[in-house]
Amino acid sequence: MPAILKRAMTLLCLPAVWVSWLTLPLILTILLSVILAKMGQNTLIGWEGTIPVLGRALTVNSLFDIQWYIFAMLVLFGGIWALREDRHVSVDFLSLLMSPRQRLWVRMLGDLVFLVPFCAIIAWYGADFAEVAFRTAEGSTQGGLNSRWFIKMMLPLSFAMLGLLGLIRAIGTAIQLYRGDLTEDIQ
Repeated sequence: MPAILKRAMTLLCLPAVWVSWLTLPLILTILLSVILAKMGQNTLIGWEGTIPVLGRALTVNSLFDIQWYIFAMLVLFGGIWALREDRHVSVDFLSLLMSPRQRLWVRMLGDLVFLVPFCAIIAWYGADFAEVAFRTAEGSTQGGLNSRWFIKMMLPLSFAMLGLLGLIRAIGTAIQLYRGDLTEDIQ
């Protein structure tokens, strides 16, 4: 695969690498919300006025929303990284019956026929979904975070990036098939 395509795939995985560091804050927010709930406290800290995303206070419900946001980003952006590293779900028992050339053809056609169009549909409709949340100032009704558009925007963004990665991977696979190099790993 050409170096430019490899660099593009690596660049598309950067948000997943960054988001993976949110695992530690996720664990801390879970622990903190359990402790606060057990102590019967709801508000961790409050302030005058509103702060974007947080609103007027950091509550147990805010911590629950933060957990939801972090987990959603781990799943959405982690999927991009999993595809690049070939750690995604696949039907290995069928691919074992195929030659290396057949596996490459199936991967390329699967990316172009199934992955890229599916990602385009999710990105297209997800953008409307996020835009409505932004326009209506959708927030938690339970005293949590007050900017749901932020997490809803991650849906079209991550699927657009996943579709782009699938397209780049399909191009790399086509180049690999054209060259007849069946031993080089696509990553």
